[in-house]
Formats: sequence, structure tokens, C-alpha cells
Amino acid sequence: MKNRIIKWLPAIILFLGSFIFFTFFADYVEFYQEKLSLFVFSCDFFKESIVKPGSLLVYFGKFLTTFFYYPAAGALIMSLIIFLVYYLMSSVTKHLTGEKSNLIPFITGLLLFTLQTNYKYLLFNNLGLLLQLAFILLVMKYLKGWLPVILFPLWYLITGSFAFIAAIIYIVVLAKRSLKTEWLKIVLTPLFLSITIWLLKEYILFHTAPELIIYPVSDENTGSQLLLFLITAGVISVTPLTGKIISRLLFKKQKDHVRRIVAYASMLTAIILISVLKYDKVNREFFTVRRLFFRERYEDITKYITGHPTSNRLTIYLNNIALSETGRLNDRLFWFPQSIDGQSLFLKWEMYEEVLKIGGYFYYATGMINEAHRWAFENMVIHGITPEDLKMLIKTEIINGNYVMAAKYNSIMMKTLFYRKEAARFEHILTSEKLVDTDPELSLKRKEKITNDFFSITDNPYINIERAFSSDSMNRRIFDYHMAYLMITEDYPTLINGFAKLQSLGFNRIPTHLEEAALVCRMSDSGNKIDFGNLRLNPQTEARFSQFLETFRQYGNNLKTARPFLQKKYGNTFWYWAFYH
Repeated sequence: MKNRIIKWLPAIILFLGSFIFFTFFADYVEFYQEKLSLFVFSCDFFKESIVKPGSLLVYFGKFLTTFFYYPAAGALIMSLIIFLVYYLMSSVTKHLTGEKSNLIPFITGLLLFTLQTNYKYLLFNNLGLLLQLAFILLVMKYLKGWLPVILFPLWYLITGSFAFIAAIIYIVVLAKRSLKTEWLKIVLTPLFLSITIWLLKEYILFHTAPELIIYPVSDENTGSQLLLFLITAGVISVTPLTGKIISRLLFKKQKDHVRRIVAYASMLTAIILISVLKYDKVNREFFTVRRLFFRERYEDITKYITGHPTSNRLTIYLNNIALSETGRLNDRLFWFPQSIDGQSLFLKWEMYEEVLKIGGYFYYATGMINEAHRWAFENMVIHGITPEDLKMLIKTEIINGNYVMAAKYNSIMMKTLFYRKEAARFEHILTSEKLVDTDPELSLKRKEKITNDFFSITDNPYINIERAFSSDSMNRRIFDYHMAYLMITEDYPTLINGFAKLQSLGFNRIPTHLEEAALVCRMSDSGNKIDFGNLRLNPQTEARFSQFLETFRQYGNNLKTARPFLQKKYGNTFWYWAFYH
């Protein structure tokens, strides 16, 4: 039993190291990839997915990625694939040499683990490598004669360019066996593959030859790690040549027990070191906030960012929406770092993937429902169906009263594995207008919807706020964003005009940051005319402002000298922002 555990120790180190990392430290990898696309159980989705050789591999990869909905399940799948690659490489080596090698399979496993730590490295890449090893082992053990040569074109149709790896391994095996007797198979294997690609290009699919040769491998789908991926694929391709040699060269002069201790300690150290180096704190924080945001846990977002300070613009953007949804935007805005141009309040239209995915939520939060719908639809057209885009399309169609279209979108969600519960809720709501009017979220968004149409300016979202506010001056969320932008950009004259609207918009108190801004405005001549209606400034805020100014005076009215002391006590106030931005 002890010897068996020692024998499997490299595989155990790989599996457990990977599983622990992706479960407890890098669950953002699973979150990102699960939200990247939506696997739909339908014939239409299958037909649309199978477009060229290798599409079936990508399709199956998307199916497995569906289970990333649960991070532990995703970690298990990724770790199991890495483990199986190790096992199959060892098995191929043993079949060819009679001895099982651990070193090269373990190094390959480390390379796959390193690649997978990049959240944009899609699962089908490792899956494709695994299937090549499984296929070649099947060929060596059970498929004799000319059958493997005949099957390679079919295998290419299933796995695309990954099939070339299996073909290279097969050719190396044949060459090692006997060049004299196997030369014809060595020649015909790549020839049959080439003929298959030519026939597809000329008569069936009409894709270019480079597309058919490369797909589904790409720099984008490997997380811009194409070189490292090709190196890994190359190591796997020459498995028959390297499996046994390097182990002997490295350890031939050492005693067996010393070799094992050094090897296993090195393996454990290697996977720990890679985990530490590849852990991305910024991405984890951003995707944690996104997860909370999609679950509408807005209070938790603020708590999380308070405990994990960040200057990431996209994270702050989502936090600002969370503050708006809970009515705290102008009470907590300056508790968090803002962009001096106001771009942390809203996002300009960019082709950058993450911006397209979340940029529409500002418009949804402020009642510009049609613009929110457009962002979700455009992202779906560019990147395909995603869970959150589909939910946004359903909600915006319901809010707009387009129930037939909402039902069509919802029918797609009903054919998924983990979103059927939400689809069932929408299906129930769509049965009655009264249910829409009683739904807490949809009824509120319908009331806040900007009804006047105008051309959206995506390069300068603040113009959209101005246009929306002019058409619906009673929209409180629009007003909050309007005043927040004016504070960030320190537009005091326009800010002063906004104070007069507080009472008519239903405020029973002046938000904290607006009080702070009002006190700064009062220092100017125009500030003496500030109209709050029946609302009054909080005396405690006035007292704190006096203390702020007194602290500033104590340091000789020197901005640089006073900064650390003011930041410590007043860093989350508009006053500090106005002085130092």
C-alpha cells in the first residue's frame, strides 16, 4: 500500500495542488469561463456550434464548462484533465519502453496547470491534448494495421488541429518501430490529412486552408499564451522519444530513495511556486465583485471592497452601481477611489470584452432601459450568448412590454442546466401583467424607465445623463449620478443649481457628500445663494468641515505637508477630493 501511494505521489501532487488552487484561490477562472458562454441543450445550438473541424471538441469543452457554475466542480474537472494527461503520458511511455516515467509527464502537467491558471485559457485546450493521448494509446494497444491511418482524417474532423499532435506521436512510434516496414504509413498519414483539408476547403466548407489547419487553437483562446501552449503540445508530441531518457540522465548516479525524496520535494515546491506566482489578486477581487453583482448582493459588494481596497476602474464602476441601487451613491462615493474624469461612474463604449459585458448595467440602473438592452444585444452578437446578457435581454423586454420577444429569449434559458430556475421565474411572470407590476425589480425599473427616446452618445456617457435628466427630472437615480459627476469634476456652479431639486425629488435629508460639497461651495460668493428648500445641513457635517480647515491651517495651509494628516481622518470626504484632485 505504501509503495503504491509513493508510486502515485507525483499524480497526487498534481491533482491536489491544482484542485486546491482552483477551488480556494483562483475560483475566478471557473467564474469567468462559465459566464463566457451559455451551453444550450438544443439541436439548433448543436448545429450552430459545429461549423468546422474541431468544433465538436469546442462544443464538448463548453458542455464541461457549464459545470463551472459550481467552482469546486470546475476545479475537479480541470484537475482531473491534468491528472489524466499525466497518467496517459506515463502509460504511453510504459507501453513503448516497458518502464513508467514520471518526470516528463509531471513537467507536462505543470505546464498545463500554468496555462490553466490564466482565466482566459479555455478548457477545451487541455481537453484536446488529453484526447490525443487517449487516442494514441488506443491506437497502440488495439488498432492494428492500416486502421489508424484511415481513422486520422475522422479524428481530425472531431478535434481539429489537435489531431496533428496524435499524428506526430503515431509517426514517431512507427519510425522507432521500423522505418523499412512502416515508411508507407509514415508517408500516407500526413498525406491523407492533407487531402482531407483540401477537400473541405475546395468542396465542402470553403474556409481558407490556414483556418482549417489551425482551428480551434488560437492566441485568444489560450489567454495570449500560444507560445507556451505550443511548447507543451511539442513536449507531448515527442513523448515516445523523451519519456525515459531524461529520467535516467537526471538520476542515474543517485540512490533510489535519495532520488525519490529530491524528485517529490522538487515537484511539491514547483507546484506551490507556480501557484504563488500565477495567483492574481486583482482578478480575484474583480470577479468576486462581479459574482456578487450578478447575484444583486449590493450591500456585500461595498463590504467586500471596503475590506479589499482596490483602484481597479471596473471594480469601482460596479461598486458605484451597487451604491446607486441601495441609495447610497452620494453618501459613500468618496469612500472609494474615483477616476478624475468621472469614468468610474460609467463606461465608454469599447471593444474590450469586460467593458462590453458590464457597461450596460449603468444604463439599466438609471432607467435607460433601451440602451441597456442595446449593450447586451451587441455583446451577444459579437461574443455569442452569455447567461447575463440573456437575462438582461429578458428583463429589458419585459420592462418594455415586449412579452413575446421576452418569452423567446426565456425559452433559450429554459434549455440550460443551471439557469432553469431563473427561467421558470420569468416564465411565471410572463403569464400575467399583474405579476410584472408586483415584481420588486421589474416594477421599479418600469417606473424609473426613461420614456423619451434620444440618440445615445457612447463616447461621452455623461451627455446621456444630461439628456435623460432633461426628459425625466424626477428620476432620482439619474439625479444621483448627475450630482456625483459634478462633484468628481468639481463643477460648482452646476452643482449649486442641483441642490434646489433635492426636496422635490423626495429627499428627506441631504446626502453626506452633497453636504460636504455645499460647504465648499459656500466658500465662494455664488455659494451664499444655495437653495435647499426645507432641508438643512447636518450641524455635525459643518463641525467636521471646521475641523478639516483647522487641521489644514495647522500645517501652514501647505497642501503637501497637510496631506497625510488630512487623508488619515478625512480621506473619504469630498473635501479631501476637492483639495487633492
